[in-house]
Amino acid sequence: MEITKSIIIPCKDEEDNINNVLHGIFKSLKEDTEVIVVVDDVKDSTIKNLSYNTENLRTMINDYGPGPANAIKYGIENSLGDSICVFMGDGSDDPDQIEELFSLINRGVSVAVATRYSRGGQYVGNSTLKYLLSRLSGVILYYLFFIKTKDPTNMFKAYDKSFLNSVEIESKNGFTLGLEMVVKAKLQKKRIAEIPTIWIDRDFGESKFSISKFLPSYLYWVFRLIIRKK
Repeated sequence: MEITKSIIIPCKDEEDNINNVLHGIFKSLKEDTEVIVVVDDVKDSTIKNLSYNTENLRTMINDYGPGPANAIKYGIENSLGDSICVFMGDGSDDPDQIEELFSLINRGVSVAVATRYSRGGQYVGNSTLKYLLSRLSGVILYYLFFIKTKDPTNMFKAYDKSFLNSVEIESKNGFTLGLEMVVKAKLQKKRIAEIPTIWIDRDFGESKFSISKFLPSYLYWVFRLIIRKK
């Protein structure tokens, strides 16, 4: 069957999570969907411990430079689907909602967001600075700039690939790549929609979040909204 949808999973040393993540995805994966696991190095423990071996699963070594933003960009440019879902390798996202996000893309939405902060959504984990920043940043963009999602920084999103091909991915870190795409969709007057999701913080490994990288990037994209630079 022809591949029409692609799930991209950027990973760095997610050996403790990746097989459980793939198990959750493959339980309901349709034949027209491929899964792409992207790492920065052939020695990455993610793919060294990968136990899945199916025709719908591809592993790729990102050669655009280190980091999840480059891994996602590499995955997009080497994907076969017309719809793209970015799914994190830490086990925090709900694989049962992937098809729901894809369904929104099929209905004409350019960016479909799984949001933790709308009714029915939930952030399960410690109320850390990461949580407070993600929530506050969403509130600001929702109420001041009328962006149609309360969780623009969540990476768990689906995209119309034609939209992705029409914009350049500028982000150097993964924390604001999803935000960048929401901002660009807003500036181009593309449709943005969201569904509630329950996000559960990782059980294994360490978060790659960095406030020193997030804040400057976030302020940059807010500035782009203010001056309306596409």
